[in-house]
Amino acid sequence: MADKMTRCPEGHFYDPTKHNGCPWCALPADLEGGEKTRPASPPPLPSPALPVPPPLPAGVMAGPPPPPPPPLPGPPLPKPAATPGVTKRAGVEAAGAKDDPVVGWLVCLAGPDRGRDFRLHAEKNFIGRAPSMDVCVAGDETVSRERHALVIFDPKKQVFWAVPGDAAGLVYLNGDIVHSPTTMKQDDLLEIGLTKLVLIPFCGEKYSWSRELMETGEIQIAEPGASIA
Repeated sequence: MADKMTRCPEGHFYDPTKHNGCPWCALPADLEGGEKTRPASPPPLPSPALPVPPPLPAGVMAGPPPPPPPPLPGPPLPKPAATPGVTKRAGVEAAGAKDDPVVGWLVCLAGPDRGRDFRLHAEKNFIGRAPSMDVCVAGDETVSRERHALVIFDPKKQVFWAVPGDAAGLVYLNGDIVHSPTTMKQDDLLEIGLTKLVLIPFCGEKYSWSRELMETGEIQIAEPGASIA
């Protein structure tokens, strides 16, 4: 059986008594010359069909792809805590700074901040538009940013003073220009720019925060008919 096997050019063995050509290669014999041709390469596998988009309506041209959606907004930033009417000494911005005891108020009667009240503490109270000022009248653009005027409370003599500041703007007290420190009394009107501030004192003849008792929060109260030295 092995002697009858024939090997084709491709290396296949077949029985010539049963096959005219290699059944493995499917090499047909040429009718005229008896020659055999090389097998054809196997047909390529069909490629997968890609999805075809639906045709656009008549007169509509294909445009660029739509832009990616915008990123989602992050969480909002926390807003600083606001304490209207509460003031600290100028330049005191450290966290946990203690408020000084109130000695009186300035109430805005006219101007962009009309209706607001501003706390006063002992010694110097700087007035201006800057947030670092003790009395911040941010809405009045005619007021200097820093140190347009000062209101001083003397804790020893229990007296308020109106003082002109370092800015070029003028300061008026009850309609008169303030050139030098001038004493202030209850209901006196301080005018800077478009803003008019009336003084409402707390400390004075009846109430007084002494330096020795400021840390404890206690207050001295005068007896009826007497005043605090």
